[in-house]
Amino acid sequence: MVILEERLRLTYGEPFSLSYNFVVPVRIDHDRAAVLKIGYPNNDFSNEFHALQDFQGKGMVEVLDFNKEEGWILLDRLLPGSSLHSIEDEEEVLQVFTHVAHRLWHKPVSHHPYPSVQSWSNGVGRLRERFNGGTGPLPEEIVSKAEMLYPELLSSAQNLFLLHGDLHHGNILFSKSSGWMAIDPKGLIGESEYDCIQFTLNEWSKWDVPIELLRYRIKTMASLLSLSYERLIRYGFCHSVLSACWSVEDGMDGWKTGVSVARLFEELVNELD
Repeated sequence: MVILEERLRLTYGEPFSLSYNFVVPVRIDHDRAAVLKIGYPNNDFSNEFHALQDFQGKGMVEVLDFNKEEGWILLDRLLPGSSLHSIEDEEEVLQVFTHVAHRLWHKPVSHHPYPSVQSWSNGVGRLRERFNGGTGPLPEEIVSKAEMLYPELLSSAQNLFLLHGDLHHGNILFSKSSGWMAIDPKGLIGESEYDCIQFTLNEWSKWDVPIELLRYRIKTMASLLSLSYERLIRYGFCHSVLSACWSVEDGMDGWKTGVSVARLFEELVNELD
């Protein structure tokens, strides 16, 4: 930290409260506001590092400097930095989300071996392994349905793009100079529909009837981004189950939310049949 402070001429602020990477606001030469992110030298950091490069000029926060070997990235600080959580009107939120998403999605520029939706889907299989063929706290029927739908969707996938991988309310920030921008990409190869799903797992408290909120979000996304309503719903069900599997794997109780949202998506899937 001291070496970076001297080399990059940084003045540190108070670190952000995060659970994984070390992220701190800084000033360069006591002037330009920036953010220093120091990550663990693993696949997740490598994927994010390359995704940030690939997304430059496409609605992603600007990379100012970096050193992959040392494991740090210096990013522009988006000010005031308010997230989509700050907007109450759902129609406006979706307008911003779809605008940012549309700017991001493209064929990857680099040859980095990003994870794919198919590799992510293996998380459902790991749940089976963990519980000797069972599904632990997750309902057997929804896990089995995800195991059936994932291969169907993946085998019929057509246009694959570089996706953000975690495009939700908290990862879209407003900058007075740049407008709405994305941060913290995971880097994922898949169909555009898949990158809409993580957003749908957030911010439910404002609606009395959750299924109506989900239906509204999916229909609006499909319309504004010219996506498949049917594939959005089916991917949504699968990823909700996968999210629950990941939560179990991490020893967290967030799987309950994943199951609840999967049930909502299941209602919409049943409406298609």
